[in-house]
Amino acid sequence: MSEAANPEAAATMPAASAPALPHGVTSEDYALFGQAANEGMARWLGVLQQSCLEAIVLGRKFPLAEPEYTAKRPLALDAFEAALAGFKPERARAIDALLAARTVQEIRELMAGGRLSSVDLVTYYIDRIRRYDVDKLNSVIELNPEALTIAAQLDREQADGKARGPLHGIPVLLKDNIATGDRMHTTAGAYALKVWRADRDAFLVRKLRAAGAVILGKANLSEWANYMDPCMPSGFSAVGGQTRHPYGAYDPLGSSSGSAVSVAAHLTTVSVGSETSGSIIQPARMNSVVALRPSQGLISRDHIIPLGSALDTPGPIGRSLTDVALMLNVMAGVDRNDAKTSDAAALAGVDFTEFLSLDAARKLRVGVIVPTQKVTQYLTAKAAQRQAALGRELTQEEQTALLYEEVLPDLGGDPEVAIKALKAEGIAVVEIPDDTLPAEADTAQPLLPYDFQNSIAKFFKGVGAPAPISSLADVVAINNQDLANRAPYGQHFIEWSAETKMTDAEYQRVLAVARALAAHWMETVIEQNDVDVLVSGMSYSGNAGAAGVPALTIPAGLDPKGRPQGVILSGPYLSEPKLFAVGYALEQTLKGRVEPDLEATY
Repeated sequence: MSEAANPEAAATMPAASAPALPHGVTSEDYALFGQAANEGMARWLGVLQQSCLEAIVLGRKFPLAEPEYTAKRPLALDAFEAALAGFKPERARAIDALLAARTVQEIRELMAGGRLSSVDLVTYYIDRIRRYDVDKLNSVIELNPEALTIAAQLDREQADGKARGPLHGIPVLLKDNIATGDRMHTTAGAYALKVWRADRDAFLVRKLRAAGAVILGKANLSEWANYMDPCMPSGFSAVGGQTRHPYGAYDPLGSSSGSAVSVAAHLTTVSVGSETSGSIIQPARMNSVVALRPSQGLISRDHIIPLGSALDTPGPIGRSLTDVALMLNVMAGVDRNDAKTSDAAALAGVDFTEFLSLDAARKLRVGVIVPTQKVTQYLTAKAAQRQAALGRELTQEEQTALLYEEVLPDLGGDPEVAIKALKAEGIAVVEIPDDTLPAEADTAQPLLPYDFQNSIAKFFKGVGAPAPISSLADVVAINNQDLANRAPYGQHFIEWSAETKMTDAEYQRVLAVARALAAHWMETVIEQNDVDVLVSGMSYSGNAGAAGVPALTIPAGLDPKGRPQGVILSGPYLSEPKLFAVGYALEQTLKGRVEPDLEATY
C-alpha cells in the first residue's frame, strides 16, 4: 500500500513543497511526475469528500462491523475436526506455557528434544484460530487442508534425525497474494480470484518448504494490497472479511493486516507479508510484532500478485528480531524469475542472525528524524478538518488527544522513545529536525495507476491456462455484475488503474523521477548528518520508497490508550546488517513486545 493510499492519513496530509531536482531530472519530467501525483490526489479526495470523509475525519468506530454482503468465504475447518476433537484444553495450556517467549530456534530445540511435535504445534494453532479468529480477529483467510499431513511427515523425519532446515516443522502463514501450487487458493482477497488456484509455488514458498516449514494457510489482507477504494478500511477483503485488532478497538492497518495480527495473536509462529509502501511496517508496528521490509530484490517477488512492480517486496513478520532474521536467511536468494534479485546478490547467503549484536550497534551512528515541522502541519490540517466536521473549534484537550492518538502514530511514533533507548545503550544519536530534510515528494502514488494495470496484465499472462482474469478491466466488469456484494466499499482505485491513459514511455519517465528523488532523499539525509541508519518513522515509505530501501519495526510497548507502538528504522539500499544491529539494541532495551489478552478483547 502507498502511504498516499491510506485515506486516514491522506485526508489530512499537508501539501508537500516542490523538492530541488536531483542531477539528471529535467523540469519537463518532473512536471509529468507532478501531474500524475496531482491527478491521483484530486480524484481520490473527490471520492473521500463524496462518500466517507466525515467518517474518516471524525474517526471510524473500531472494531469495525463487516458490511452486509455475501462474497465472504467461511473458514473451512473440516480437515482438522478429528485432531481438534482430541485436543484438550489442558494440552493447549501446556503448549501455551511451553511456547512462552520462545524463538523459532528454541521451538526447534523443543522438537529435537521430543517435547513438542509439529502435529501438536499445528493443532495448537488451529485450535486458537477456531477460538479467537473465526468471526473475531478474522486474520486467516484460508487454512491448508494438508497441514497436518505435512506436519506428520516432518515429525517422522525429525524422529529419524533428518531435519530439512531451520524451519523444520514450523508453521508459517502467507499473505494471500503469495501463490502456492497446492489445494489452497491465491486471491489477493478479491472476488474475481475467489476460486483461483495457482499453477505453482512462488520462489519464496519453495524456499520455505525446503527449509522444513509447514505452510499453515493464507492470511487475510486489505484487498488488492489496499488499492481497492479510498473508502475501504484497512484489513478488509471481499473474500476474507474484516481483520480486527487483537489489542482492542483499534485500526489493524494494512495491507498485510492478517499477517501481522496472526503473529501477534499466536495463531502462527511466523508469517510473510508484502509491502508496496507501508504495508508490512504499518500493521506490524501497530500490532506489537517485529517486521522487515527488505531491500527490494533481497527476497524474490516471483509469483506474488503485484500492486506495483517498481515498489513491491515480500517480507517476514515474527515476534522477535531473531525470528525475522532467520526467516530472511531462508527466503533471501537470487531468482532467475525476478531480475531485481541480482541487485541484492551481495547479501544472498548471509546469516543475518550474526548482526544481532550490541557491540555492532555501538559502532554505528543513528540519525533520528524529529518531525516537529510535519507534526505542526499535520496537526493543523487535521484539526481544521475535524473542526469543520464538528462545526466548532476544538478544545485544548481535543487538540492534545489528536496529537498523541492520531498524528504521532500516523507519522510513525514518538521519536523520543528511540532516542532514550539508543542513548541508554551507548549508541551515538544524531537528532535531525525535519525542517533540515530535503523537501518531500510522494514517490509511490504517481506510479501506481499505470504500474498496477501493467503488472496485473503481465502477471496473469504468465500463470498458465486457465487464467481467471487478463486485466484490471476484467476485475471491474466482474465486480460490476454485483457491486454491493463483490466490492461493498467500491472499486475506484481499480477503475482508475484500469482506465489510465498513461503510456509506457510516460511511465518510464515518471519512474525515473521517482527513483531519482527517492535515492536523493535517502543519500542526502544520511550523508549530510554522517549517520549509518535512520529512525525514520514513515518518511521512508513516501520519500524513499522508490529507491527500494529497507525498513524494520521494533515493538515499543503500549501507549496510554493501550495501543501498541513501534520504532521504525530505515537506511540505504542493502543496509539490513546495520538495521538488524540497531534493531537488536532497541529490542533488548525497550523489551516492547506485549502479549494481547484475547479473552478480554474478544
